[in-house]
Order: sequence, then C-alpha cells, then structure tokens
Amino acid sequence: MQIKKILGAIVATAAAGTMVAAAAAEAFNGYIYFQSTPYSFRNAYGDATYGHDSGYFDKFITWGGNDPETYPDYEDKFDYDIEGYVLDATYVDVAIDGAGTYKVSAEVDFAVDSSTAFNSFGVSTDLPWKAADTDGVAPFDVTDVKVWFDGVEVASGDIDVISDLNGFATIEICNIYGAEPAKTWAPSVADAYPTTKLEIEFTIAEAAAPETEAPETDAPATDAPATDAPATDAPATDEKPNTNTGVEGIALVAGIAVLATGAVVVSKKRK
Repeated sequence: MQIKKILGAIVATAAAGTMVAAAAAEAFNGYIYFQSTPYSFRNAYGDATYGHDSGYFDKFITWGGNDPETYPDYEDKFDYDIEGYVLDATYVDVAIDGAGTYKVSAEVDFAVDSSTAFNSFGVSTDLPWKAADTDGVAPFDVTDVKVWFDGVEVASGDIDVISDLNGFATIEICNIYGAEPAKTWAPSVADAYPTTKLEIEFTIAEAAAPETEAPETDAPATDAPATDAPATDAPATDEKPNTNTGVEGIALVAGIAVLATGAVVVSKKRK
C-alpha cells in the first residue's frame, strides 16, 4: 500500500548550499478504541457520548441487551443513564513524541458479552485533522502495524491514517461499516478474538533527508595569471570567440522536519 509521507513542512532558501526546516507539528496522544459485535466498547477520543470528556472514557461499556440482570456478577455496575454496564478496564495509551514504535492496549473482560468478533478497533488520537495539509494528506504516517489478542500476534501490515467521524486523525485497523482497506484489512482477525487483552503496535518512521550543504572544492581560481608573453598580431578569422564564462550551478538541498510531539506519557516503547 502506497503511504504518503508528510511528517513536516519543508522550507528551503534560494541561497547556495543553505537549508531551513519548518517548525514541527504539535504534540498528540494515541488512545486504543474498540467495539464488539454486541456493542461492548471503548469509543474514540472525540466521541461526544462516551469519549474523552464524557466520564466513561476509562471504563468498558457493555449494554447487555439493556437488561441489568443479564450479567448478575455486574448488576451493581448497571448505569440507567446510558442503559448499560460500566465495567472496570485497564487502558494503556501513549504520548506520541516523534519517530519510534508505540503500543496501546486494553485489558477488559472481552468474554462478558459472548462476542467472537469486533465491529471496529484501532487507535484514535487527539490530533485534529485540520493539521492535515490542504490536499487532505494525513498529518502523520504509520507503518508496521501489529495486533495481538491475549499476547498472540494475529495480524500485521501497513494502513493509512484517516480522519474519523469526529475530525481527529485515526489509525482505523478494522471497521465493518467503513470503506476499504480497514473493512478487510486483517482477515485473520475474524478467526480469533481476545478474552482479556487487545494490543496494537505501530511505528512512526523518521523520513528526514540528511541536512547537507554543497561541498567546498579546491578548484583553482579562474582569473588567468599575468604573463610576459610578447604581444602578437593574430590573423583575422571568421570564427566566433569562446564565450564560455564558467558560470557555477547552485545546489538547493531540501530537508524534512520530522513530527515532534510531547504530552503526558502513559506508556511508550521506542525503537
């Protein structure tokens, strides 16, 4: 899959052998999200009802057929405001601070609703899609995405970063409602399902060109040395004189400003 690279803007001066890099993008965080087929979930960062600012973001929500007696062990966890259970969860999210490999995870009772598949899962962020350029290119790019169910790797590959329905940059790994490639990105996922742990790893790769300047040379000066050669009368000819003045070319070197960020770190693994 062809992935577009845009980890920073490029600004080059028109002076020989000089380069200036543009400012890096703002910091952002990555959050694991998922939804099982019976609609047990942690929603994306920007979701108004269950997202980061909802009060439910650090919990595992399961509806259980809207029946507070469906799961007797969790009857006291039923929330009538949302007609579902609000269960404990352990989420590991990450602060993205430049090139490297990162992992997010969720530890919940995935077996509670007897599901065997996901409707969707991936990594949402708090980075607004407005950070993308005017052509709609993603503000960052990922490679080497890997998925683990209960510690067993079940899928790997590359996938595009997209804008989610809330306007935030998202690594959408699986979405049965969406378009290709996320809808069928990892067919092997359909043959497995976690009981307690979902993990997603991804790499933001540095793609900066080396910052170089045109090398200096030891070429001799082009001014011809003075000589005492006697003056001569050159015979008249119809040939034109040599007009080569030795104009030197100017090399312009492009550089890439790599995405650099900083935020509260929950967990981060760097290569």
